[in-house]
Amino acid sequence: MKKEITFKLFFTVLWRGICHVIESIAKIFGYKGKSTYAKVVWRILVGCFTLIVAATTIMYLYSFATEFIYNTLIRPATEEKYYESKQISNEIVFQKEYGGTTGRVYDNVRKRVVLDDIDWVITSEDKDSLAPFSQHGKRGYLNRFTGEVVISPRSFTKAWVFSDGLAAVEKDNELVFIDYSGNVVIDKDFRVHFSHPSYVFKNGYCVIQDVVTEKYGLIDKRGEWILNPEYGYIFNSYGFWHVEKDGRYGLYDSELNEMFPTTNTAIEIDDSEKEIEVRCADNTAQRYDYDGNLLVNFVIDDIENMQYETTELRNDCAYSEEYYDNKVYAVAKCLRYRVNAGCCYNDHYGLMDRDGNRITDPLYTRINAIGEDLYLCQPGGIIINGQGEIIK
Repeated sequence: MKKEITFKLFFTVLWRGICHVIESIAKIFGYKGKSTYAKVVWRILVGCFTLIVAATTIMYLYSFATEFIYNTLIRPATEEKYYESKQISNEIVFQKEYGGTTGRVYDNVRKRVVLDDIDWVITSEDKDSLAPFSQHGKRGYLNRFTGEVVISPRSFTKAWVFSDGLAAVEKDNELVFIDYSGNVVIDKDFRVHFSHPSYVFKNGYCVIQDVVTEKYGLIDKRGEWILNPEYGYIFNSYGFWHVEKDGRYGLYDSELNEMFPTTNTAIEIDDSEKEIEVRCADNTAQRYDYDGNLLVNFVIDDIENMQYETTELRNDCAYSEEYYDNKVYAVAKCLRYRVNAGCCYNDHYGLMDRDGNRITDPLYTRINAIGEDLYLCQPGGIIINGQGEIIK
């Protein structure tokens, strides 16, 4: 007949087992435990150790019950879930549970989950029908109007939005481009640069950064270099391609025809006026229309009077017993005009008469009048007269 195991019997056996183990360990170090005092001390120590073991066991059981059993199994099945929604299209949204790590694609009209357990969904600025999504670290594409998967998550470790009918993906550490069916259409041994934000086609061209030289170039939809990777940066603005090389700036039109070489200190586009302003290396500036026709041959950004210090003194203290003599200034014959140099360069100044005729080109970083018709110019600290002649 089997003996019934009670709660009291279980802990009695556990207690004796712990005592036996501790006593065996203590005897190795020479403990005898013969006296009554030793036995009392021994039982106190064993009791404390037992309480510690019991408390630790209860703590771990509680943690297991709350963190795993309740939070993982019970709570998700019983509590109402709350989602943060991001609109993908008029009917389809991407929902991410508050406090959760993954989300789902939900049809607001049919009230059903179309795709579950995904990390994110991104739509393009031009609202292309296909949108990349991530699931378990792999990338695929779904139709943002239906939520249905069009290109299933494959071995794509990175993926960008579709543009001009193509999308860039990273596969086996290489940058390739696919079509709407997921077929690779450009495979030219390109690689993804770690700091490059996106690979999208715009007006038929895509910016690619060489991972070795870290220079930028442009490829067409065949994957051929149209602009070799030799520029510090390339970006598209209002249909024009801006390029930079060695701190100088150039501009190409939408068909990649060179409008201005990379010899300028700045190029700015004013789309409201449909004008292009070019700041040249000789500190001058011109203004062109969108077709490259010259509108203004010499752009001036500001015109200023100049004052010089005379030898006269003026007393301004008529109502005081003390006298304060102040210097008297007069207006010089010529004006100075300013031409903005653009980013990272100093503005430059030139000399102009009062009829608006330019006396000098904008050669100087500063001009100050030191006489009625004498001017101190920087850099170099040279002095010129009202005809622009250097006074030696």
